[in-house]
Amino acid sequence: MSGVFYFCNMQVPKFLLKFVMNIFPPLLFNRIVLKEISDDFLEMKVVLRRALFNMNFHKTIFGGSIFSACDPYFPTMYYHIFANKKRKLIIWLKSAEIQYLRPADSSLKLHFKITEKDILLAEKTLDEKSKFEIWHTVEAVNKNGIVCARANMQVYLKDDIKKENLGF
Repeated sequence: MSGVFYFCNMQVPKFLLKFVMNIFPPLLFNRIVLKEISDDFLEMKVVLRRALFNMNFHKTIFGGSIFSACDPYFPTMYYHIFANKKRKLIIWLKSAEIQYLRPADSSLKLHFKITEKDILLAEKTLDEKSKFEIWHTVEAVNKNGIVCARANMQVYLKDDIKKENLGF
């Protein structure tokens, strides 16, 4: 799912990105809503609404819906940050793990954040090795401020340099 929003290798305006992500069926049907995108794409705020489509028999949010709320945002953020720098990269979510800490009996808020230090490290490593991997953590917080889930996400970035093959 992480590669869906930039399949055309082009950067889209913030409002259009937000619209497309919010109508994308796996997010829409899980009631996952991208609420805010910072101008520099270093932050995104997401809400996972508890609703009929994502509730289990205990009236809490399914773990899979929580996991889905974590999936596409860090790769999307990196893509747009580097697109603004005119650097074409292949970016995807390489690995993820999640801990469910409490039942999610209300809607959840998730705040995705990348630091300038992360970007500088990525640029330096990409210049040296042409690939970079980084781990980020995001927490799903309920209406009372209690962390219900914590996900660690590994993002893979690689320069998209097409090499010409000679011969067969």
